[in-house]
Amino acid sequence: MKNTFFITLLLLFSLGYSQNPNDCRDAILLCGDTDIGLNPDGIGTNEFNLPGNITPTCFNFQTDQVWFKVEIETTGTFSFVLTPDTPQADYDFAVFGPVTDCNNLGAAIRCSSTNPDAAGVTGETGLNDTEVDTQEGPGPLGNGFLQELTVNAGEIYYVIVGLAIGQGGFSLSTSGSADLPPAPTANLVDDLDVCDDSGAQDGFREFDFSPLDADVLLGQTNVTVTYHESLNDANIGINALTFPYTNISNPQEIFVRVIRNDSECTDFTEFTIEVDDTNVTTAADAIIICSDNGTETFDFNSVIDTIVPNVTNLNITYHLTETDAEDDMNPQGSVFTATLVEETYYIKVIDPTGLSCEFVVSVPLFVANPPVIAASQNLFLCDDDFDGFLNVNLNSQNSDILNGLDPALHEIRYYSSATDRANNQNALGNTFTNSQNPQQIFVRVTEIRTSCFSDVEFNVTINPKPILAPQDNITVCIDAASPTAISVESGFDFYDWSTGENGSNLNSINIDQPGDYTVTVTNNFECESMITITALPSDIATLDDVITEDFRNGDNTAQFIVSGPGDYEFSVDNGPYQDANFFSGLYKGFHTVRIRDKNGCG
Repeated sequence: MKNTFFITLLLLFSLGYSQNPNDCRDAILLCGDTDIGLNPDGIGTNEFNLPGNITPTCFNFQTDQVWFKVEIETTGTFSFVLTPDTPQADYDFAVFGPVTDCNNLGAAIRCSSTNPDAAGVTGETGLNDTEVDTQEGPGPLGNGFLQELTVNAGEIYYVIVGLAIGQGGFSLSTSGSADLPPAPTANLVDDLDVCDDSGAQDGFREFDFSPLDADVLLGQTNVTVTYHESLNDANIGINALTFPYTNISNPQEIFVRVIRNDSECTDFTEFTIEVDDTNVTTAADAIIICSDNGTETFDFNSVIDTIVPNVTNLNITYHLTETDAEDDMNPQGSVFTATLVEETYYIKVIDPTGLSCEFVVSVPLFVANPPVIAASQNLFLCDDDFDGFLNVNLNSQNSDILNGLDPALHEIRYYSSATDRANNQNALGNTFTNSQNPQQIFVRVTEIRTSCFSDVEFNVTINPKPILAPQDNITVCIDAASPTAISVESGFDFYDWSTGENGSNLNSINIDQPGDYTVTVTNNFECESMITITALPSDIATLDDVITEDFRNGDNTAQFIVSGPGDYEFSVDNGPYQDANFFSGLYKGFHTVRIRDKNGCG
């Protein structure tokens, strides 16, 4: 046996007669698997003023309290655990029995008033199968738990619980081998949304909830169902509603009490009633027929189940005006002719049972032509790194595809397959890298207002750029008698040089000055490549000085100091040319020195 109960100690102010479980005579019966909702308050009647009731010696229970009644169904053991919602809240308890009623409780057989904060324990308290003491407290004495009860079938016990220190409610779980009375089940029922069929149509009408008994019980027997205006009335079992019953607010919550006929075990549920006005007009979304035509026939019966819930149980008629629908005049067939001009039609819905209010649904209907977009506009792009693949900006196609349509009113999506487009999945981002060359792209343009769309496809082709071989620097002789030619590969469609010269066959030009010369080459795909050729200056040398060391017989030296933009080499007396400008081993006398530019500039 293990049952859990949730009890909340709250302040309650009641008008008229009411009962609360802070009196022993109104104790809450602990039953199997029962949820209890209750608002007890105060100490109630002091049962310990009766001659047969002895005040517990461990504590004076003159605090907010609640009584429980324990009816034992089978012989065994009984224990429980009380857990405060607020840690360290001090709940004390006492157990009386076995007894027959609250007038002769006798002395407590279990009594606990340990202060958990003073004792250094949690706020949990109760009976268990490990403790051997039957009384503890007050203050720091004990650990909050006492020895469980050994009980016999048919015995009755009472438990009083008092909040000595702290605040908040608690949860109570029972255990042990003995069984408690079985609890009934109050099953959930649907809320009632009903029509105001009374003459005043003011949101109030008569109800009979007794047909709901079957849904509440679902086959349970030996139980009684009552309906109440408040949870407190339902818990205590007072002020049960009689039928016919007129609601007192709109909407209104109704509380259902189910109690076993052979015990005081109860369960509870609730539902909401709402009374509606008649002739409610509801606006449905427009029905848009996407078509290339100007007119189309449309049968409302093909979509009525998406417009009106539970349509099979209702009477449906179609009308040309709202007044006709409200007055049940001039019903039409379900087939209408839709045009490019929006027209609103009216559907009258009547519940033949009279439970739900009749209402009218207004439905706009019109034909919308798909957006007129441009035909296929293939996209040709130039490769950027000679590998045939490129990051493609698809948005560059938007303007051409829309063909003058307002981009704010249309959505464009790109797909890599017709299947993805048809299923509206895996749309491509604004940029994508082609996976093949050429690659087909599938486009859908949707008008946002109508959701009508048109499709188109185009190919993305990545064309190669001109391939130009890299070139070494060249040398230009200053003041040369003839110019120097520079050139790139021939056979391309157009050449545009940085000198301003251009032409379809101008792969070579002549230059006479050093510098950087850039040429842009265009092939037959209109793809471009650029290359820059650097021309370095060179010229004949200027002999600035000769440094000699002579009068040394056969070991004289000479060093020739020159200037100029060229790269020079030196020769003496028709000997071989050398890069060094220093000569040794010269005999005395006259010598001839030659200085020349390695680039051929003199």
